Amino acid sequence: MKRLIILVCCLISLCCYGRQIREKDMGAYLFTFFNDPTHGLFMAISYDGYTFTAVNNGEPIISGDSIAEQHGIRDPHIYRAPNGKFYIAMTDLHVFGKQKGIRTTQWERPDKYGWGNNRGLVLMASDDLIHWTHHVARIDKLFPERFGEIGCAWAPQTIWDPAVGKPMVYFTIRQQAGDRTKLYYSYADEAFTTLETEPQLLFEYPDEKIQVLDADICPMPDGCYFMTYVSQENPGGIKYMISDRINHFDDYHAEQIDAERSGCEAPNVWKRIGENKWVLMYDIYSVNPHNFGFVETTDFKTFTPLGRFGEGKMKMTNFTSPKHGSVIHITKAEAKRLENYWNKQQQKSKTIRSGELWRDDSGRHINAHGGGVLKYGDTYYWFGEHKAERTSDGLVGVMCYASKDLVNWRNCGVALSVSDERGHDIERGCILERPKVIYNPLTKKFCMWFHLELKGKGYSSARYGVAVANRPEGPYKFLYSSRANAGTWPVEGSPMGYDEYLKRDFAPGQMSRDMTLYVDDDGKAYHIFSSEENMTLHIAELTGDYLHHTGRYTRVAPGGQNEAPAIFKHKGTYWMITSGCTGWDPNEARMFSAPSIWGPWTQHPNPCIGPKQELTFGGQSTYILPVGDKYIFMADIWRPRHPIDARYIWLPIEFDENDKPVIRWRDEWDLQVE
Repeated sequence: MKRLIILVCCLISLCCYGRQIREKDMGAYLFTFFNDPTHGLFMAISYDGYTFTAVNNGEPIISGDSIAEQHGIRDPHIYRAPNGKFYIAMTDLHVFGKQKGIRTTQWERPDKYGWGNNRGLVLMASDDLIHWTHHVARIDKLFPERFGEIGCAWAPQTIWDPAVGKPMVYFTIRQQAGDRTKLYYSYADEAFTTLETEPQLLFEYPDEKIQVLDADICPMPDGCYFMTYVSQENPGGIKYMISDRINHFDDYHAEQIDAERSGCEAPNVWKRIGENKWVLMYDIYSVNPHNFGFVETTDFKTFTPLGRFGEGKMKMTNFTSPKHGSVIHITKAEAKRLENYWNKQQQKSKTIRSGELWRDDSGRHINAHGGGVLKYGDTYYWFGEHKAERTSDGLVGVMCYASKDLVNWRNCGVALSVSDERGHDIERGCILERPKVIYNPLTKKFCMWFHLELKGKGYSSARYGVAVANRPEGPYKFLYSSRANAGTWPVEGSPMGYDEYLKRDFAPGQMSRDMTLYVDDDGKAYHIFSSEENMTLHIAELTGDYLHHTGRYTRVAPGGQNEAPAIFKHKGTYWMITSGCTGWDPNEARMFSAPSIWGPWTQHPNPCIGPKQELTFGGQSTYILPVGDKYIFMADIWRPRHPIDARYIWLPIEFDENDKPVIRWRDEWDLQVE
């Protein structure tokens, strides 16, 4: 009788919405998943249920940063509801927030709340799979009496409860750190904006010492419900229960039904269109790279292994390492509409727009200020200062981003982290600016130099810092910090020109502030920095390992008050663009040239042409990037009241009839056609 009531309710629900979802109308499969590097939402399509191809050329279709409080999503589950809507429920969590520079702590809350310790679920709804609403449902705020101090809320999934006439969201909850995770359910409103009922226990596992999580509920042909879930035993794997009630399970089966010897999680069961076959898909978190495993059943009792993605019948064509996925049926028309939409998005011009928000692969504004770019192999690596919301002090360190085309950037995380050790040179709260990285082909090390001011000392330290790494993206190991060329006069000798501060700092070493690095055609490297209370630029030769000064250096424009040096070489002439010293406020760019790195250096007029040319377009130089036989002028638009929102100016450098550099403002430009 209960099964009959459920079936009748289903039919009534379908008729009420005027559209019955029939399996015979379906012609494709839609697979949603996320991955660790982006914490964004991906979609892939299959027409045969075996080979999946990601839309949007394998890039995220929605960034976690744009929809989640913690700037990342995990565990996306898609559901096709009988009311004609599509629902996606996700975990609001970024597990690499500290490494990605999103926060300064490992988790959003103190460790006492346990691993992850998030409290929110992201709920999205759509009528067409393209345009989505999104809301964050905070369990602690919605149900404070029972769940106000919740430890975590993970892996939400959705199913329509025909008896209630609403979507039922079921998910994992850990009430307190150290407690077991358990499975709960709650009812959402039909618009999928919030949870309306306090979470209730979905089932009680017989062994009170074992954690359970990641449930998936699949309707069976006889009106019952087949629930798979993860039992974290040794190893963690997939178990199942069967019930005639959608929100209560007690039919315990001890056996695991996955085909893995190592740990797996995130089960999802979906039917093959037009066949009496159901596929159990799961995430094998214990292998590297991450992969999915598959078993198939016709009776929900016996399960035939299909292998993993790329190792058997199941294949993925243009993506790797998916995590925690789900599959639904869609029509061929829906599949084609999705493919066409994302193909058009890919065909849009990939241009550089100075002064606008530049987003990384997770959708977050690139946080790499005062930076420089290193090309290694076929990849560009952009290093820059991490800026916080209200301070420019170093709370995180140096960020690194990677790109193949200088337009689309992947967040590689924190390349050099500040230290929590009290009194450390790069203690959290120091001032760490203008990081630049060069590669040493002899030592095969990546060498980072930066301007450093010790914590609590304002700008009086005026040091440079040095760090090294074995990979371009790091992590970088801090080596030391120092003043420059102590006890050494410049190649010009002394006394000379404007030399008051040069004499003062002879013994302790010269001041080293705004800086850049330059590697010449012969492989020699140079550290170029503002010195002598920002009155004079110094160009100092580096040792063969690029980690120290040789003691040989020259002064440029003594007493001229130059900072923010950026240098390049064109047709045998060295060109350097600098800024005046006006604090955070922009000023007119200066330009110098020399036949040798050692000079003599000649000053030229401002190379900028266009709106606000007298203010360097509102920015300040930081680096000049060679790209083939072209050059890109890089600058920062500083916003001291909201440092993290500083913007970037990248413009191509042109040359006039006398072969002098010209930087012309462009609202938008395409590097490929310049």
